[in-house]
Amino acid sequence: MATIDSLMRRTVEAGECLEFTGHICKAGYGLVWHEGKNRLAHRVSFELHNAPITEKQDVMHSCDNRKCINPAHLSLGSRSENLRDMLAKGRGRHCFGEAHPFSKLTSDAVAQIRREFQPYSRTHGAAALARRFGVTQGAVSCVLRGKSWKQA
Repeated sequence: MATIDSLMRRTVEAGECLEFTGHICKAGYGLVWHEGKNRLAHRVSFELHNAPITEKQDVMHSCDNRKCINPAHLSLGSRSENLRDMLAKGRGRHCFGEAHPFSKLTSDAVAQIRREFQPYSRTHGAAALARRFGVTQGAVSCVLRGKSWKQA
């Protein structure tokens, strides 16, 4: 089981942060064995220095350093508070339109679909446009209804 001392022995100072130097998971957070399972080091640090936390609570970093386990940089919040904090600090990656990695349409193609669409037409209906642009009929329908590629 992790203790405050065992955690602190595996840290280095990086400015005001105490960066965990043990195992780092793919997401960039430290992992430590605690109470019979691998747990996120910053959560364990918060619990050891403050109080127990529930699975539904997030431990937020004021420093935005995922490796940091400095208790002065950690606070409790809900998932929505954590997401709002992330977006307010510009750390969210929200891709829209052509920038989205799975996008098959360009903004020019979307404009052309909207211009050319004719209901019940064999050549300019949703099915025909979907075949021509290499997407599903549902994707064309979402474009036309403004569910995707929202118009400004």
